[in-house]
Amino acid sequence: MLPREKSVVGILTLGYLLAVATSLRLLRPAPLALATAAYLLHLFTFDAIFYARSGSRFYLLAAVNFLPYLAAAVLGWWNATAYVVGLVLFAAYAALLHLGRGRAVEGVVVGTALLASIFLLVKAIIMQQLEFRDYLLYLLFVGYHVATAYYVESRLAFRDVRPHTALYIWTPVAAFAVFLWPYLLIAVAEPFYKFLINVRSNVKCSRHEDIVKMGWRELARASLFTVVLAVVYYL
Repeated sequence: MLPREKSVVGILTLGYLLAVATSLRLLRPAPLALATAAYLLHLFTFDAIFYARSGSRFYLLAAVNFLPYLAAAVLGWWNATAYVVGLVLFAAYAALLHLGRGRAVEGVVVGTALLASIFLLVKAIIMQQLEFRDYLLYLLFVGYHVATAYYVESRLAFRDVRPHTALYIWTPVAAFAVFLWPYLLIAVAEPFYKFLINVRSNVKCSRHEDIVKMGWRELARASLFTVVLAVVYYL
């Protein structure tokens, strides 16, 4: 069953596709198949984990999601840094969940960062040895989705989130990435404009129809951002 939240489908799918698109020169059928299995497992068990009614069910399903990565580690298709990043974010989200903050703003943000980390984890299975630009692309990909999570939260009438927050997160991340890789300016411009306009004119959404429209619009923007990242990777 696909996740109810289309943003979850979008982040997982775009992260997976970006990892594959930027690993074309080293694609091999077996690692790709295992990475794809991990992606599909996350996708189809997300709601069962997110809406788990007990801690035991949450950790049981989470453990099942770890299995492809354990298999990859046994086969030597892994990267220690990528795994540590994934584990730290999972531990942070699990801690927030136990504190009853899993669906609060901070839970949404940490969960978003965890979902976006599929880019790094899929690349770890496919390539094993990651380059500096892979980590830089990951930083920008996660930064974009975390900032967008704050952007969306700031536009929801039932959330008390300042519109400046998304811009405060995106600006240093984008500036750092562009300083080290100038071609990334092509990718960071549109999100910067989006977050800046939101500060100047923050329009709140309360109707379900408006929230759905915003979700589809952000999915289109995220897709464009991901395509641009993939193109820049090969420049």
